[in-house]
Amino acid sequence: MMESAPHSDEVMPGGRTLSRRTVLGAGLGIVGQALLGADTGRRPAEAAAPADEAGLYAEAKKEGKVVWWTAHYQLNAAEAVRDAFVARYPGIEVQFIRQTAQVIYQRLTQNLKAGVRELDVFASTDEAHYTALKRQGVLAAYRPLGLGNLPQAFQNVDPDGTYHVGALGFVIINYNTTLTIPPQKWTDLLDPRWKDQITVGHPGFSGYVGNWVVAMWDKFGWDYFAKLAKNNPKIGRSINDTVTDIVSGERLVGAGSDGTSLDSRSRGNPVNIQFPADDAILIVSPVAVLKDAPHPNAARLLESFYYTKEYSLAMSKTSNYTLRADVPAPSGVPIDRVKWYRNKVERLEKGVPDAIAKWRETFGV
Repeated sequence: MMESAPHSDEVMPGGRTLSRRTVLGAGLGIVGQALLGADTGRRPAEAAAPADEAGLYAEAKKEGKVVWWTAHYQLNAAEAVRDAFVARYPGIEVQFIRQTAQVIYQRLTQNLKAGVRELDVFASTDEAHYTALKRQGVLAAYRPLGLGNLPQAFQNVDPDGTYHVGALGFVIINYNTTLTIPPQKWTDLLDPRWKDQITVGHPGFSGYVGNWVVAMWDKFGWDYFAKLAKNNPKIGRSINDTVTDIVSGERLVGAGSDGTSLDSRSRGNPVNIQFPADDAILIVSPVAVLKDAPHPNAARLLESFYYTKEYSLAMSKTSNYTLRADVPAPSGVPIDRVKWYRNKVERLEKGVPDAIAKWRETFGV
């Protein structure tokens, strides 16, 4: 199903083995070294692009690489996407960062303020990031090839086409399989029997957690978290940290992502998922091309790659929800059979910052 990676929320490169500080290619730092592709000969991302895959690939191959920042899933899934893209499109290097949503968004906003052009494709798990970026006029309007392969309900998340769905997943209850009966509902986590046994991420770092906190707030009121605090949950950063805690036995239950838990289970670890009776929280994770992308055609090609069968197979291989109906969901439960709740993007835009502030007041972190 979605997102993933026990505490691998580290800055990671795509393609080559580099130090954490270099990240985006030989000698290029996150902000420091050079404006990637800053030469004025580059075409802006909003310029006309070839309308067919072969033509787009030919133009992208001339650019030679694409820079991609993603929070959509854990590191091994990002690597699987990179490898599948390179296999389909030889000659184009993928350089990437995998980090939590709020971290990569902060880096992007810092770059935009400084006039640094190094990023081509931005993939966050917080949909509200895109409405803010859209107002700033920094996203390129583009209809990716193959977009029609998405379920119809997710084909038009932005009517202006500046961002599209890049990943789907859920925040669900995850638990250690030593439990005979896991919690069945979100409200079950408030039971004193789970005191010192709960693990959660932090809305100030994770887009998944921010979505979950806003959803719980709207469904049950902030009193939900005041009661949860009495059970002394362990609070990490990424939502993926919950799986690390549960697999180790340090905690028994958590609010985690489906994909991380299922991927860990597939490797024989004692973790499983429970779809809550009071709604799984659907996370719609967009992807967008930057208007001033240094490698605009490679950026469009990568965004279009999200709707290929190879991309969905990479998602399935790493236990994440697929975007195409012809590749089954790893959970065995198609998305249209899940009872879910989805935050409206306008609610997230104000709700996540407010939730972060209230969270820090309630939990002290």
